[in-house]
Amino acid sequence: MRRDYDWSEAKDIYNILLWLGVVNVVDVGCGGGELVQFLRSRGFEAVGCDIAVRSNTDTIFYCDATMPWTIPTAEAWVLQHVLEHIPKECWWRLFDMAHGSGVKHVVIVVPGHITNDNTHICNHFILDGEDDVRGMFGKIKLCKLSELIHTLKRVGYNVIWFPDTHSIYAPWDLDYIVIASRSKHLKLRLLPWLATSSLGYWLLLKLLRKALHKIF
Repeated sequence: MRRDYDWSEAKDIYNILLWLGVVNVVDVGCGGGELVQFLRSRGFEAVGCDIAVRSNTDTIFYCDATMPWTIPTAEAWVLQHVLEHIPKECWWRLFDMAHGSGVKHVVIVVPGHITNDNTHICNHFILDGEDDVRGMFGKIKLCKLSELIHTLKRVGYNVIWFPDTHSIYAPWDLDYIVIASRSKHLKLRLLPWLATSSLGYWLLLKLLRKALHKIF
C-alpha cells in the first residue's frame, strides 16, 4: 500500500459514487488497491484492475486501459490518476467501449497542476490552449480538458467537471474531477454535494488568493 496515497481524494470519489447511486465499481488502474479496499470497507462491490498485476486475486485483476476489452464491466468505472498515462488516441476506444458495454458512470481524476512524472503522457491538464509549454521541469506535455470532455460527449455520455483542491502535497495543487454519466439529471444529483465540498473549497481559496493579491 502506497504511503503517499491521497485518502482525501478517495473520500471525494466515495461521495461521488454515493450520489450516483451505484454499488458495483471497477477501479481501472488500481495500483496497490487502496481505493478498492476503501470502497469495499464502505459497502461497495468494488474490484480493481491494473496493467502491473502479475496474477489475479479475488478483487484485483489484470487489465490494460489501452485495450479496454480487458476491463471488467460494472455500473461505474473509476480512473484515478490513470488517464495521464494513456495516449490520447486511445481515449475514444476506451470510453466508447465503456458506453457500449453498459457502464453507466465514469469518474475520472486528472492532474490540473504540473507534474514531472516521466511515465505521464500528459504532465498537466489545462482547460484549453497549446500542446506543450516550457517551465521549471523543462518541456511540459499538456492535455486539454476540453478534448477529454468532447470525447466523452461524442460517445454518448453527459459530462460534468470541477476542480478538486484536495492534495497530499498542497491544497492549491488542483486536480480535475470529470464525471461522465448516462444520467440526464447528473448536475441536479451532484449539486448539493458539490456546493459543500471541494468545489466550494476551491472557490473560497481562489477568492482568498485574489484578496491577498490586492492587499500585497
